[in-house]
Amino acid sequence: MFRVSLLPQAAPFVIAGALLAAPAMAQMSSPPNDAPDSPAAAERRARPSSERENFNRPTADAPREADEHQQSDERQELGQELEKQKGADAPQGVDEQQRADERQATEARESLAQALRDWSNEEPDDSRSVQRSEIAAYYKTRDYAPIWRDAHGFTKTAKSALDTLRDAGRDGLRVKTPAQESSWSAEGELALSEAVADYAAQASGARVNPATISPDIEERPSVVKPAQALDAIAEAGDEAGARLAAFNPPHPAYAALREKLAELRAARGHPRREAAAAHESDARPITNFASLSDAKAKRVEAEIIANMERWRWEPRDMGATRLEVNIPQFETTFTRDNQIVFRGRVVVGKKTSPTPVFSDVMPYIIINPTWTVPESIIEKELEPKTGGKLSKLRTRGYKVTYRNGKPFVQQEPGEKNALGRLKFVFPNDLLIYMHDTPQKKLFARAKRAYSHGCVRVQNPFKLAEEIIGRPGYDEKRLKALIGKKERRINLAKPIPVHIEYFTAGVNDDGALKLYDDIYGYSAKVRSALAL
Repeated sequence: MFRVSLLPQAAPFVIAGALLAAPAMAQMSSPPNDAPDSPAAAERRARPSSERENFNRPTADAPREADEHQQSDERQELGQELEKQKGADAPQGVDEQQRADERQATEARESLAQALRDWSNEEPDDSRSVQRSEIAAYYKTRDYAPIWRDAHGFTKTAKSALDTLRDAGRDGLRVKTPAQESSWSAEGELALSEAVADYAAQASGARVNPATISPDIEERPSVVKPAQALDAIAEAGDEAGARLAAFNPPHPAYAALREKLAELRAARGHPRREAAAAHESDARPITNFASLSDAKAKRVEAEIIANMERWRWEPRDMGATRLEVNIPQFETTFTRDNQIVFRGRVVVGKKTSPTPVFSDVMPYIIINPTWTVPESIIEKELEPKTGGKLSKLRTRGYKVTYRNGKPFVQQEPGEKNALGRLKFVFPNDLLIYMHDTPQKKLFARAKRAYSHGCVRVQNPFKLAEEIIGRPGYDEKRLKALIGKKERRINLAKPIPVHIEYFTAGVNDDGALKLYDDIYGYSAKVRSALAL
């Protein structure tokens, strides 16, 4: 009864559904002439199920599907054409070569990192071990990328640097130069980096510590660190060798000694000696190296190299306008704009009270100076001469006072003042300065080492005129200021002062001149360099 009661209610919905579906069914049904065994029917039976499913879709989707198939085919053809064009434009094997280069670069980094692990600990010498550690640290900052490698082996930068390393003896240096290899290796890379770092350190003054020669040598060279050296030439190309050589002193006097070293070595290789020349005195300039005996030539060569080494201690920029004193030469020169405008004799410190070697600046000059006697002179000279009664000095123009129980002695301005009438001041803890002197006769002597350490100048007022360098301050005007009152003249610009120690130099005539090693410093440098 349940089914009977539902049929009348459902009938309208069934009929309506059939009516709505009729058009679609009409499209999907076979034409009346398609009999079961007709060719069309057989074709439908032969199609795959997937094709039959597509065939059974509404006809409205068929054009869109055809378009999509056509577009897909066109894209595929376009892609193939682009690949053909790309292949035609690009060299064959570019991708493979790039991958090979990248692989080799990676292998080089790994090889270098492996070689560096124990490399810094292989060197037993402490100083070289430190240098190697610094080189290893430098490579670490580069993620172990080689400096000297390219696709063909060692770079042209490496080859340029090697040329300078092989010529290290030209500057009196001793650097272990690695062999030039045809192909790159981690070991060759590190050997070259170590040689470059060693050259730069030696060229900048690492071989001899001035403090070990004498505590009176205040100069301290600025030694180039490995990272600084490697950075300077890593990408320099053909200029690498020149940049490496530039770590040597830039001073013209150094270059002149280097030229003389080359001349001497050339002469030793082609001797043309005269028998009498073996006794040539050091006091005379050497103009003919070929005339020297073997022993003399060897000693002169060692002296040149020792002096070149001491030039490494000097400031690289000494100033285009400067005042210099060369202790063994007993001479001072004033240079303005790199031209010497004054040259004069000086008296320097005795061997027991040597003039220190140092650099400073001069801000002013004093005319009619007061001399404050150093404690060392009071203790060693004045007290013994007065029997401990310094008050006796008052009758000789000295002023004697006591501070905290210690004597304080000054000599007032005057013609008997130990500083004379003029003082060149460059304040320093060493209490060293240049000055006039009442003892003029000492300048007539060939060897003039008589002072307590300060430098006495023969023609102080002429030197002052050049140093001041302003209108109205000529020698005559300055001497007119002589009196009993101190007069201070400030310089327009402080002037660099360099107290030096060179026992070999090239004179204005181009001849080598040797001077006595009055303090023995040069002998100690030769010994330190094993010359």
